[in-house]
Amino acid sequence: MKILMVISQFHPIIGGTERQAKLLAQTLRGKGVKVSILTGCWRFGTAHYEEIDGIPIFRNFACWGMFGIKGVRTLSGLIYMFTLGLYLFMHRREYDIIHVHQALYPAFVSVFVGKQILGKPVLVKTASSGETSDINGLKRFPLGSFQLKYLLKEMELLVAVSKVSAKEFEQLRFPKERIVNIPNGVEVPKEDRTSYDQVIHAITTARLSREKGVDILLKAWKNVFKEEKTLKLAIIGSGPLEEEMKKMTQSLNIGESVEFVGFVSNVDTYLKNADMFILASRTEGMSNALLEAMSYGFPCIATNVGGNGELLGGEDKEIPLGEYVIARNGLLVNPDDVKGLSEAILYLVRHKEERAELGRRSRTFIKENYSIDSIAGRYISLYQFMLNKRS
Repeated sequence: MKILMVISQFHPIIGGTERQAKLLAQTLRGKGVKVSILTGCWRFGTAHYEEIDGIPIFRNFACWGMFGIKGVRTLSGLIYMFTLGLYLFMHRREYDIIHVHQALYPAFVSVFVGKQILGKPVLVKTASSGETSDINGLKRFPLGSFQLKYLLKEMELLVAVSKVSAKEFEQLRFPKERIVNIPNGVEVPKEDRTSYDQVIHAITTARLSREKGVDILLKAWKNVFKEEKTLKLAIIGSGPLEEEMKKMTQSLNIGESVEFVGFVSNVDTYLKNADMFILASRTEGMSNALLEAMSYGFPCIATNVGGNGELLGGEDKEIPLGEYVIARNGLLVNPDDVKGLSEAILYLVRHKEERAELGRRSRTFIKENYSIDSIAGRYISLYQFMLNKRS
């Protein structure tokens, strides 16, 4: 079985979708599936072919950001679409199934060339929902509405990473029977968390951009810090709002309790030393950061957006403004709710038994339902089903 994963951006560009694609590819290869990744060459000097941790990576030409050219992102996207289609056709004997990460313009090309012209099985996996959903992202691209209509008509199979993303496509009348729910997976640490005695170090892992709600977290942290002076918050990640967030920290007079760690390739050290995890996103798909935190057995707080409610076990709960709810695996708050987030943080800080119960429960839940090994197994079954339909 030979799988070609198509993703518009990949290493050295790293985000949640890219990390998930790499983890899934590695796990599938460990199970004997031949997986290669096809992406764009967006930066000058990036190799057109290389292997990363044993995964073959092919990069097609796109000109945005190369040779110092600026302001030609749309042109680059169009060039990438052409080179992607050309690669799919020229290398058609080298793969059995096309697996597309994100329902964006590479999905349109993959379905048009892969399914319509070559007769190959093509599955498309969603990445996000809400404000930053794949649907909205595709609509912003030139002829995006046309591409979306084509995908809704011609996609053989859509993999939704959360119930919310599945519902968004159902609302566009994409057939429910052609949607398969497979969430993102995570490598689960072998050792259980042993201590929930105190909360000193809180942590968030997020890109410093508007959709991640770090500004809301900082405002909530000001309220928390007034009452709990020993607490520390580590913010792991970088992004376009980094300087703005650092200035906000100083203007809120919480600089002594907040550390901007920046981007790190391996967050294990920080996760091992933290006591609580907070995710203040305005929009999400299936958060890799929340999956990782839960797998470590953290007591977690997250906004009830995207797949967060699914993970914490409270997606159907109504949350009054300014308050929080205690779900099965963690605490849920509304997005953009400074008071609700502040109260949720203080609750966990002050309730040891609840911290321990929620932390243990979240780790068990992830081990049983979201381990990357079991998720990869579900994909293998899906691949085999798609191939059997053509035999």
